[in-house]
Amino acid sequence: MSYAQDTQTFLLDPQSNTTTRCVFRIEAGRKFLTRKLRLCNFGLSNSSGNSANGGDGVYFGHRGVYSLISKISINNLEGTEIDRLQGNGLEMMGIRLAQMPNSAEFAVGRQLSQQMCNSIFVQSFSQTTLTETARKDDATLMGNSLYIDLSAMLTYLMARNISDEGLVIQVEWASPSALGYSYSFTRPPVLAVDYVLNPAMMVDEGDEFGFISIVDDRILLTTPSIDRRLQSYANQYLNNLYYFNIGRSNNLLGLPLSRAQERFELTVNGRKILTLNGVDSDAKKLDFLNLCSSKTNITHYASYVNDVTDYGLYNPNLGLDYSFPKTLGSSAGSVFSWGCITVDQLILNDLVVQYSTTLAQGGTGTADSDTLVFLAEILRSYNKRTGLVRYIGV
Repeated sequence: MSYAQDTQTFLLDPQSNTTTRCVFRIEAGRKFLTRKLRLCNFGLSNSSGNSANGGDGVYFGHRGVYSLISKISINNLEGTEIDRLQGNGLEMMGIRLAQMPNSAEFAVGRQLSQQMCNSIFVQSFSQTTLTETARKDDATLMGNSLYIDLSAMLTYLMARNISDEGLVIQVEWASPSALGYSYSFTRPPVLAVDYVLNPAMMVDEGDEFGFISIVDDRILLTTPSIDRRLQSYANQYLNNLYYFNIGRSNNLLGLPLSRAQERFELTVNGRKILTLNGVDSDAKKLDFLNLCSSKTNITHYASYVNDVTDYGLYNPNLGLDYSFPKTLGSSAGSVFSWGCITVDQLILNDLVVQYSTTLAQGGTGTADSDTLVFLAEILRSYNKRTGLVRYIGV
């Protein structure tokens, strides 16, 4: 029996590797699968000895192992940046991880992505428990088998299938202050690339490729109610607009929160796109998220479990109560609360956000005021022949 192998996986060492940045280069002229680029064969060591659980382990927040990254970008070989995720835009990985089914969150997702537990057991109609147990899946116990799916982070790579023009991938690592502990790699990560061996598998047709890029913005809530124009998205075609509240400076994990009596309205090019009072309840917020994006696991669950139990869902490895995080106080509301509105139109001159809660704000200081974050899906295109990246405005 004859067997034709279509691809072969190569592990590429970084061209440059420091404590703050890692750079990989895929040379032009050889076909590879763009949807299967990943970092692998590396591990972590907690060098601070004061992790969230008080020991030398490593437990991540809702973004899991992607919390290690502060910015990731892909450039062509001439240096033009094609796509990137950075800063608050990395919250998209938290959203995508929460959109896996409960069973996947419990098994494959928790093991590969190392995110804080997003799965529950439902013993009866009146009893639910978190599947997370103390000392479960400590990242330092994973050896050198940590795994980061780069293609899942950057939609340009998912918009392509087979490429041969080469790429430069830059990964900037998060500072210890953003994670709560000092860490080091037991060995540098390598880039796994699947090169194409089958001549029948052809490079993607055409020169220009459209994709969705994530552009983030944020507003400091100096008052409980705001009416603000977002300037970041003028003259750009906006698909979905995600929004979430990251609370105040004591929210170390950057958990997306909901606040009491939260209300969100959106005006695009002078027309309101949400009827009645906009998104003014947890039920509406969850419904819009499920309809406009995808069904999420646990999201908003803590809002309802407050009426069922005294403590809600408690994560023993992070010391975190999913209903009322102890570090945020009982006025914080529920965690895992993202909002999403489908805009699906060109922003000509106006994108106005109206947001309000009943929680008092402390002015211009981040220690006493909430921060509202936006993630916009902006349509872009890249021409591999000319090397030009442009926004799609039609």
